[in-house]
Amino acid sequence: MASKDTGKKQKDERNSNEALLVGTAKHAWPFSRGLLVQTLLNAGGSRKEAASIARHVEQQLRDQGLSPISTGDLQDLLVKVTRSESGRSLARQVARQTPVFQDIQVRSETGKMPFSRSVLARRLDDIGLDTKEAFQAAQLVDIRLRGLGLREVTVAELQDHTAAMLAEHYGEHFVRTYRFSLTHQGRVGVIGTDSPSTEQAIPFSKGILMQSLLAAGAAGDAARTLARAVQRDLQSTEDRVVTRAHIRTTVQRRLRDEAGKHVSARYALLRAIRHLPRPLVVLIGGVSGTGKSNLASEVAYRLGIPRIINTDSVREVMRAMVAPELTPTLHSSTFQAWKHLLPPGEAVPEHPDQLALEMGFREQVRQVSVGLSAIARRLILENADLVAEGVHLVPGFLDEAVMDQAIVVQVLLTLPDEEEHRARFARRAQQESARHESRYLTSFEEIRRLQDYLLGVAERAQVPVLDHRSLDELAERTVDIVLAQLPAVLRELDITPFEEEEDDMVDYVLALQEVSHTALPVTPD
Repeated sequence: MASKDTGKKQKDERNSNEALLVGTAKHAWPFSRGLLVQTLLNAGGSRKEAASIARHVEQQLRDQGLSPISTGDLQDLLVKVTRSESGRSLARQVARQTPVFQDIQVRSETGKMPFSRSVLARRLDDIGLDTKEAFQAAQLVDIRLRGLGLREVTVAELQDHTAAMLAEHYGEHFVRTYRFSLTHQGRVGVIGTDSPSTEQAIPFSKGILMQSLLAAGAAGDAARTLARAVQRDLQSTEDRVVTRAHIRTTVQRRLRDEAGKHVSARYALLRAIRHLPRPLVVLIGGVSGTGKSNLASEVAYRLGIPRIINTDSVREVMRAMVAPELTPTLHSSTFQAWKHLLPPGEAVPEHPDQLALEMGFREQVRQVSVGLSAIARRLILENADLVAEGVHLVPGFLDEAVMDQAIVVQVLLTLPDEEEHRARFARRAQQESARHESRYLTSFEEIRRLQDYLLGVAERAQVPVLDHRSLDELAERTVDIVLAQLPAVLRELDITPFEEEEDDMVDYVLALQEVSHTALPVTPD
């Protein structure tokens, strides 16, 4: 009898020392009572009853020699013991959910992998949660999936469940940041405002920032260095999606410290241009050969305006739609339009008198301005900015409604040096371009007289005149002229581009007065 008792005791000791396994004969892992406890806690059980049930399950496994045991059988046993020890309610919850000892598979195009809380936690750490919060959030996702009884999810479904958890526990901003990080690992996202939550972030661009800094007057090397520094500042913050206002504040702080308050003020005004409730229309007038096209491209780049039109292009479109017999002046060069206003049968002189030259020119400008006004009205509807260049941009000819509904800034580009002007046309003629530049030389006298006429119109209309100088200087001065008119417009529209730097803007506008013919109010209303 004693021998039998001894044998049973030895067997019990051997069973208690043997490691229990979960899985299959080919692939098994050690049984963990803690995973059972966590499963019961997820189902709503108390820690005390979870510990008791887990001990009972382990004991039954040993008593019945159930090792290895499949995850499905282990869950069935856990449900049975739970029903016996704690009742049907908790047992139903245990049966409904996916137990912690059962992997949840994540399915992608390349195959399946077990869901990993640590991998998700690293992703969540990158969107601004601290390390502890990131692991807690990953655990919440795990509990969410298991509570729904999911044993397999797609990558997209996992992302949706993660986003739902973030919205519930951390707020919509973290949802937006998480969504952005999925396709832009390690980059900083930019949004217009903290709401609405549906706004999609776009990646931060050093190139776009450099463009703004160059327009603000920063030198090329300085702009690149500053753009990189701002990017490092943003990447060092916990938040991976920032507002444009945050970037602007960061840049203005650095500009003020490193380049001075006027450069900071100029940058703020340039930023304000991109968010105006009215379109900005910059008109660059001037006769042929003064360099309007190059200046328009440079100004558009510095102001961040993507649309540039040439009035000659508008004229070509109108020519294709209207026969020469109806509008003969439209189908001629601006400096030769006068020929079509002569009485029938009258001899055509080699050169017109000033009155005839101006009448022909004004007639063509009036016709082309119809097309230009139509384009401008469309831009007003779309609130789209524009840089336009051409000889037809003469003050007083555009539709008055356009001038009232848009922020219109006009300049006249001239070339005072007559010999330099003639040399430009000569160089063009030598290149034998499709424009037949020799006709410009033939009518050079008329072109110069039209420039004198435009100078008189500009003086009467108080339109700034740009004398010939380097392209960089011309672009710089044109941008200054635009910015000099902007503060008064912003105050009229009740827009403040500065938060706490009103004095800087006042000082800067006073400095800009030197490049504008029109006195501007520089004190707040």
